[in-house]
Amino acid sequence: MSSDQTDWTSRKLLNWMRERFEASGVDAARVVAETLLAETFGCSRLDLHMHPDRPAAGEERDRLRDQVRRILSGEPLHYVTGRAHFWHGSFSVRPCTQIPQPCTELLVSHTLGLLSSRGQKVGHGRRAVDSLSVLDHPIDDHPPAPANPASSATSGLASFDVDPGGQSQTSPGPASDRPIHILELGVGSGAVIVSFLHSLPSAVGVAVDVEDECLALTRENATSHGVVDRITLQQHDVRTPFAGEFDVVVGNLPYIPDHEWPQSIDPGVLNFTPERALRGGDDGLIIIRPLLGWVGQAMRQDGILGLEHAACSGSAVAQLFEQAGFRDVESIVDEDGFPRATFGVWPGDGHLGVER
Repeated sequence: MSSDQTDWTSRKLLNWMRERFEASGVDAARVVAETLLAETFGCSRLDLHMHPDRPAAGEERDRLRDQVRRILSGEPLHYVTGRAHFWHGSFSVRPCTQIPQPCTELLVSHTLGLLSSRGQKVGHGRRAVDSLSVLDHPIDDHPPAPANPASSATSGLASFDVDPGGQSQTSPGPASDRPIHILELGVGSGAVIVSFLHSLPSAVGVAVDVEDECLALTRENATSHGVVDRITLQQHDVRTPFAGEFDVVVGNLPYIPDHEWPQSIDPGVLNFTPERALRGGDDGLIIIRPLLGWVGQAMRQDGILGLEHAACSGSAVAQLFEQAGFRDVESIVDEDGFPRATFGVWPGDGHLGVER
C-alpha cells in the first residue's frame, strides 16, 4: 500500500487486507478486514459496503498498515482494536488479561436466571444465546469473538429472557428490597461485573484482582458504561479470604491445567495473553480449590456462587462445591456440550468449607 496513492477506497482497502490475511492463513479474513477498517473509519461494517468509494486519508492508511502488520504477526484482533463485545456492549481490552469470551456470558446469564426465578427484576441485558448469532451469522456491527483459550467452546444457552423494559418474563416470587451485593474474583477487564451492574440497576459490586493494571482497566470500563459509582475495586489474591456479605460471587480465574498447556491453546492467546492469567496449575484448580475453602463465609444465606473452569475439571469442581457445603450444585454446559461453569447456593448454616 503505497503512501503516495490517494485512491485507496473502502473497497480497495478491504480487498487488499482480505488477500493478505487469506494468504497468511488468518481465520475469518473478511471479518477481520472489515472490523479493522470500520474501527479506523469510526463506522459500522455495513457502512463500509454502503459507501465503497470512501477514500482513506494518509493517517488512516498508516494506522491500517500497522494493524495489518500486528494481525499478520498473530496478535488477536481484539488486542489490535482494543475492543471486545460481551453481553450488552463493547469493552476496552488490553493484554494484561484475557479477552472476554462468549462462554463467560454463562456466569452472567445463569446468575440472572436464578435471580429472576426468585423475583428479582433484571434488564439492560440480552440473552447469552444472542451471542451465538454473532458467531454463526455475523452481523456487520459485531465481529465474532476468538475461541476460548482452552477449547473451541463459545457460548451457552440463555437461562432467562428480558423484555425491553427490563421486566423478567419468568414467574416472579417475593424479592428483597435491599440492593444485591456482587463480588467478582479476578475481575480482569471488568466485563462480567459491569454487565451485572447494567442488568441489575440497584446492585452494587466489589471487584478484586492481583493486577493493578486489570483494576485500572475495570475502572475504565465501569466509567464508560456509567456504573463506576456502584463498584469498589481492590487488589487481592483470592486464594486468601476476603471479608464481606455477598448475594452473588462469580469468578473466571486462571484454570487451564498443565496437561493442556501449551498444546491446546490458541497461538494468539499463547503469545499475547499473560500466562498468569490463564494457567491453573497441575489440575487447573490451584486457585479454585483454596477459594472454595473460604468463600462461603463471605456469602449471605442463599447466596449464589458461579465459577468458570476447564471442561475437564467439571466433576472435580462440583465435588469441591459440595464438600464446601454448597447445595443445588449444577454444571452448566457451553455450546459444544462441555461443562464450562459450576454454580451452587450457600445455605448459610455454618459450613466451614474445604481444607485449603
